[in-house]
Amino acid sequence: MDHAFLAAEWNRIIAPRTGDVRTELVQDAAEFLGIPLAEAWLRHAGAGDRFREEWLRTIDNPRDPTALTQFYNQSDTELFELIEWHANDAIHYRTLVLRDLASSRPGRSYLDYGSGIGNDALVFASAGFDVTLADISDCLLSFAAWRCRRRGFAVRPIDLKRESLPADSFDVVLCFDVLEHIPKPVKVVREIRSALRPHGLLLVHAPFGDDPVHPLHVVERDVVTPRMRSLGMLPTRCHFPSFIVAPQLYEKNDVSISDRAKYYCYDMYMSFWHPRLRAVIRRARRVLAPTTA
Repeated sequence: MDHAFLAAEWNRIIAPRTGDVRTELVQDAAEFLGIPLAEAWLRHAGAGDRFREEWLRTIDNPRDPTALTQFYNQSDTELFELIEWHANDAIHYRTLVLRDLASSRPGRSYLDYGSGIGNDALVFASAGFDVTLADISDCLLSFAAWRCRRRGFAVRPIDLKRESLPADSFDVVLCFDVLEHIPKPVKVVREIRSALRPHGLLLVHAPFGDDPVHPLHVVERDVVTPRMRSLGMLPTRCHFPSFIVAPQLYEKNDVSISDRAKYYCYDMYMSFWHPRLRAVIRRARRVLAPTTA
C-alpha cells in the first residue's frame, strides 16, 4: 500500500461527503455542537496551542486522576485540537493497515480505548466490526458515537469515568496515543487484557517521554513495553509502509506464572543490563589480552 492509496482510502471513509478530512470534520463539529460553521472554523484555528495553554493554566499536579478527569471534561477545545491533528498527520493511515490485518483473523468485536473523535472506529465499523467506544471525555465520547451513528453504525459507548470494561468481550482493542496521558498506564493495560478474548489483539501506540510541545504526556518513561510479556501479552508482527510510524501489536496468550516471572525478570532487568555486561566483558578482554613483543 503506497501513500496515495492510503490517503484516498482514508478520505473515502472519513470524509465521504466532501472528500476532504479537515472540511468534513469541522462541518461535523459545527452540526454536533449546534454552532455556525464559521464559528467552528474559528475554534479549529489554533486549537492545539489553546489546548496546551489550557493544560498549563489548569493542571498543577499531572499525577492527580481527579484533576485530569476534570480537565478533559471542561471544554470542547480538545475536539478541535484532534480535528487539527487528524487532518494533518499521515500516522493515522496505520489504522487502515491494522483493519486489514484484523479482518484476516476470527472475531469482529472491536474496542476503541480512548476513542477520541471516532475516526479509527469508523474505519473498523466500515469493515464490518461491532464497535465499542471508550473514553473519559463526555464531549469526545458523544461526538464519536454521534459520527458513527449518523453513518448508520450501531456503537456502544463506555464512559470510563463510571463504567468498567466487560471481561472477555473483544477480539481487537485499539489504544492509540492514550497511555502516555494516564498516570498508571500498566493498570490500564491489565484492564484491557481482561477485556480481550483469548488470542485477541491489542494495537497500541504510546509516545512516552518528556515533551515540552506535548505537556499532556504525563508519563515520561515507557513503563508499558517492558511489562507486556509478563502481563500475558506477546508481541506479534505486521508490515507497515516506511512513511507510517508503526504501532506495537500484542496477542493475549495464556502464559504460565513461571513464564511471566521469567519475562518480568528479563524484560525489566536483564534486557537493560545484558548488553552492558557484554560491553564490559569485551573491554576487559581487550585490556587483559596479552600483547605481542
